[in-house]
Amino acid sequence: MASSFELLVNEAIKNLDVPSIAVEAIRRDGSPSPLFTSQNAIGKNTLFTLASLTKLPTSIAALQLVENGTIGLDDDVTDFLPTLKQQRILKGFKADGEPILEDRTNPITLRHLLTHSAGTGYDFSNEVLRRVQSFLGEHLSSKPTIEQRFNLPLLFEPGESWNYGCSIDWVGKLVEVLTGLKLETCMSKYIWQPLGVTSFTFWPHRQDVAKKELAILAERDEETKKLRPVPEGLSLNIGVTDCFGGQGGYATVQDFLQLLYSLLVNDGRILKPETADLLFILGRGLLIETAGHGCPPSRGSNTLVWSGAANLFWFIDRQNGLCGLFATQVMPPADHVSQALIKAFHEEVYKQISEDAARQC
Repeated sequence: MASSFELLVNEAIKNLDVPSIAVEAIRRDGSPSPLFTSQNAIGKNTLFTLASLTKLPTSIAALQLVENGTIGLDDDVTDFLPTLKQQRILKGFKADGEPILEDRTNPITLRHLLTHSAGTGYDFSNEVLRRVQSFLGEHLSSKPTIEQRFNLPLLFEPGESWNYGCSIDWVGKLVEVLTGLKLETCMSKYIWQPLGVTSFTFWPHRQDVAKKELAILAERDEETKKLRPVPEGLSLNIGVTDCFGGQGGYATVQDFLQLLYSLLVNDGRILKPETADLLFILGRGLLIETAGHGCPPSRGSNTLVWSGAANLFWFIDRQNGLCGLFATQVMPPADHVSQALIKAFHEEVYKQISEDAARQC
């Protein structure tokens, strides 16, 4: 018998409310959580645009360098990242719109970058950074490299506040400088190969990757609420020539789930257990949600969660021994239909845990 969640998904697909959905959840013992009784998810070889889900493997690549002594969490990284080093702090604007900039006094550390406390921002989500670009007469969001696209002033002194931005892209560039490898090569060697993962890439249209199907991105019209296909894909990834570690990855749902599961059981395949624990205690960089105000009461304390722009969502709940991933390809972020499905996904997963616990009593 189909679950209420499966019926909801079937209805959404039938009504063309979402272009595609893939969901997976795995328990600590390796058994799948039975979310579907029939095949509704798309093909297992289908690549999804991960967007900000890319931040997790990029952060892991950096922690591997901490683990082997290449760099420390509290080391100043700016000597390796000259474009970031030269950034001053935006304090306001003159009457003619010219930015008022002051020299930075604090170092920028790897910890700052990992926890979004370095002062960096995204221009597409920050009005003051768009004002800077307007004054300069530039549109940096379409630039192909990290140094060009994120050549923006800091919003505050590093370590003194929090802002979600491009810091993990800088982490990816740091990994490249320190290893001498492209980020994709580094991840393949030290993260994906140990996990048996083959689908992850920054270049879905490359000849050796093109044999895999790429899930179609769609955008919901604000007026009609209908979806229209976006065959060119996520605008943030168009024309890039760098591996953007904060937004540029593609992978299958099953492969990305292998990463989540490794962190759930803390198996030591990609990080030592004590290093993996840092992901759960570093703070707001990789968002830690505790079972407190505003969080689902069923979710265990110190659950690690994150999401991607095209309404993807993952979680690792060590307390309840479960990890899961919901993936669709709908813009804009926080699309109301997709968010309702994510909520139903979460409720179904934890409902099964409760039912299993009741049967064991």
